Amino acid sequence: MSNSKAVAVVLLSALFVYSIRFFGLALGKRLPKTGFFKRAMDALPGTIFAALVFPGLLAAGWQGLVAAGLIVLVTKKTGNVMLAMLTGVAAVALLRIPVF
Repeated sequence: MSNSKAVAVVLLSALFVYSIRFFGLALGKRLPKTGFFKRAMDALPGTIFAALVFPGLLAAGWQGLVAAGLIVLVTKKTGNVMLAMLTGVAAVALLRIPVF
């Protein structure tokens, strides 16, 4: 790839990203405040989070799933995200120790 094509790709990517942000701000006030579309937009962050997290959990095996359950439990009980992350890391590390 030539330098001019690389620069064009970077500039077009930047234009694309900032246009999404601009139109989100410009049109955000015109979105419906009630109804199906409002509920769908409210559910979108959780859906995106699930789409990013679940494939990694499945790839981590049963240890990752157990750790995820512990993370949810610790977060709900304590509200401390750092403690929950440390608990999850420790759980995966302990569950992956070979028991021979």
